[in-house]
Amino acid sequence: MGTSGADKRLEKAWERAQQLPDFRKLELIDFIDFLMYQDEEDEVLGLSEEDIQAVEAVLSGEEKADIPWEQVKRESRELGDRVLD
Repeated sequence: MGTSGADKRLEKAWERAQQLPDFRKLELIDFIDFLMYQDEEDEVLGLSEEDIQAVEAVLSGEEKADIPWEQVKRESRELGDRVLD
């Protein structure tokens, strides 16, 4: 969706948001704050748009995570051994 399409939808959403009761407005503000926090976290983690879409697909159930469990277990044991040394 282009910027102008997003801007039009945002303008319409703003008009609708002004009609909400106060407690819903506060919930909307909290949700916007949450989205901003998520964007900041994505930047800190260095996630690309592809990474974010892949995670969202797994979380929504569209795809299954291809996690190399044996490798994860092996590396965990190795790290644990180093800590014990």
